[in-house]
Amino acid sequence: MIVTIDLICFKLNEDGLDVLLIKRHNPARPDVGKWAIPGGFVYEQDLTNEGGEPADEDFDSARRRICRQKVHTYPNFISEPMVDGNPKRDEAGWSVSIAHYALLNTRNVEQISNAGMNDSQMRWVSLKDVLEGSYQLAFDHQTMIAQAWKKLRAAVEYTSVALFLLDEEFLVADIIAAYRVLGVDVNRMTVKRRLIDSGVIVSANKIASTNRGKGGKPAQVYRLAESCVTYFQTCLRS
Repeated sequence: MIVTIDLICFKLNEDGLDVLLIKRHNPARPDVGKWAIPGGFVYEQDLTNEGGEPADEDFDSARRRICRQKVHTYPNFISEPMVDGNPKRDEAGWSVSIAHYALLNTRNVEQISNAGMNDSQMRWVSLKDVLEGSYQLAFDHQTMIAQAWKKLRAAVEYTSVALFLLDEEFLVADIIAAYRVLGVDVNRMTVKRRLIDSGVIVSANKIASTNRGKGGKPAQVYRLAESCVTYFQTCLRS
C-alpha cells in the first residue's frame, strides 16, 4: 500500500488566500507534468545501504522530512490529519493520503523563495483559481484543496487559527485584515474583547507605525501568547 503525507499550504494575499503548487517531474510516476500539492511517500524501509533514505521513525519525522525536501520550510501551523484513500487515486495501486492544511507566514514564504525554485517548478496560485478549475491538478488534489479550505474556513470563527497566517509580531489592523480575507467581519472592539482581554494575544512591548515605518499613528504590537490554537466558546464575529 502506498502511504503519502500531503500538505495543502496556504498564505495570505491582499484579496484572499494563495495555495502552493509544485510541478511533478518524475516520469516513472503518474501525472508527470501536472501541478500538485507538495507531498511524499512515508518510508517504511531503510535504503541507506542502497544510496536511498532511511526509514521514517514515525509520521512526524516523515512530515518534517517532506517539509524540508518539498516545501523548503516548516509551516507556522500544521492542522490535524485528514486521512483518505482508495485504489483509484494512484494507478500504482491502493493509496492512502495523510493530508494536512498548513498556514505559512512571511518568514516561511521567504524561506521558500530562498530555496531557489523557479516559477516553472513551484508557484503560489490563487485559491479561488484552483477551486474554479483553472489548473488541471494531479490525482484528486483539487478535491483535497477544496476539503482543506472547507475545514480551515470552519475553524476560523471558532479558533485562533487565522492568527498563524500572520508574522510572529502583528498589529490589530493585521488581524482585522486577515479575518476580512477569510470572510469574517471583526472590528477593533471584537479583537480587544475576544483576543486581547482573554489573553490569546499579548503585547510584544513594542510600538509601530500603523503604515509600517512611513509615519502615521503609533500602534501596539502584539504576538500570540502560546504556539497552540485557542478554541472559542462562541463564534468570533463583530
